[in-house]
Amino acid sequence: MLISVLLAMSSILHHGVRWIWWSIAFGGVGAVLFASTLDLITDLLDGAGQEVANAGLQGLVYCLAVVIVALGVNGGGQRAMSVFMASAVACALIREGSEILVYIGGYAAIAEYRNAVYAGGAIGAGIGISLGILLFSSLRALNPTRGHNTCLILVALIGAGMVMQATMLLEQVDWLPSGKALWDSSVLISEQSIPGELLYAVFGYESTPSPVQATLYSLSLAVMIAAYFLAKPGRFTSYDK
Repeated sequence: MLISVLLAMSSILHHGVRWIWWSIAFGGVGAVLFASTLDLITDLLDGAGQEVANAGLQGLVYCLAVVIVALGVNGGGQRAMSVFMASAVACALIREGSEILVYIGGYAAIAEYRNAVYAGGAIGAGIGISLGILLFSSLRALNPTRGHNTCLILVALIGAGMVMQATMLLEQVDWLPSGKALWDSSVLISEQSIPGELLYAVFGYESTPSPVQATLYSLSLAVMIAAYFLAKPGRFTSYDK
């Protein structure tokens, strides 16, 4: 989803999309390296290495998303926007790609599961690509101003979702305190349902958030909003022409 949104924003701003190939290349190599050294990483920090590393990658994606929102308000410089977009996608690919490689590699090693894993992976990839194309097409179908603003909102929500997911990982290894859930929205949207899983994957949805999760999520959104309004008075480049 992040890739689709950033590609749509680049297209709306007429910045070109060549950066995506660099991000895929670096992200793919990074995912392979991360997956191949996962045992070593996991043993770091008293067994919390994997969770902390993943949380760090998600935190980095959030920071890059803040910069993208700030630059995107004024249309952004093409070179700077391309660098930050490529970096954000590469970090996200390292995080998600390494998990996919570990999952497929683990089950594919078992003969009776191999075909099912490959088939499931192909189906999942097809669904993901289809949804990405649908989102990109939907954003490009909007008029430039509305499409641009929608992209900024989605980048902010995806970035805040990264913070939520990172917080959950750090709570799992006791790097952050976990407390009693503030509410339970599973009656409305269960995390085990398809909508719930999609919302978690894209926006970091949590039906029973802890106080720390809710606080950090709110702060991350507040930073995004502040970045938007602080950058807004700057030069605005029209993209309606």
